[in-house]
Amino acid sequence: MLLVETDFRQVSWFVPSRSEAVSYVRHRAVAEVRAWGVGRDDLLEFELVVTELVTNAVVHAGGSAVGVSLRTVAAGAVVIRVSDSCPGFVSGRARRDGDEHGRGLVMVRRLAPGWWWEPLPDGKVVCAVVDVRGRGGWGDGDE
Repeated sequence: MLLVETDFRQVSWFVPSRSEAVSYVRHRAVAEVRAWGVGRDDLLEFELVVTELVTNAVVHAGGSAVGVSLRTVAAGAVVIRVSDSCPGFVSGRARRDGDEHGRGLVMVRRLAPGWWWEPLPDGKVVCAVVDVRGRGGWGDGDE
């Protein structure tokens, strides 16, 4: 997938690797993207992908902190990058209908036109591209 950067904006931060950090990241990520003038009122897909990636990092990776980075690409898409200290990545596992877990990455695959992971010297980063455009694109505010 080729991503051409236009109207570049970026923000990054670290949060403690604790369950209460997930809500904080979700709210802050939406606030950051709205501050960039996103022309879309409904950011549900964006919220779901951010929540799932951070939840996976907190629940499955351990460690003391989770890194979160948002940046614009391709006028109206945001790359979400969530880093943790766990070196490996499990892309999915078999689940049964009654299981309470195991559906998150299926959801990410359907909501994000592109997602991937990259190893880091001290862990990994999981990335997803989410379209956040309204009909008018950046800064329009009207739907």
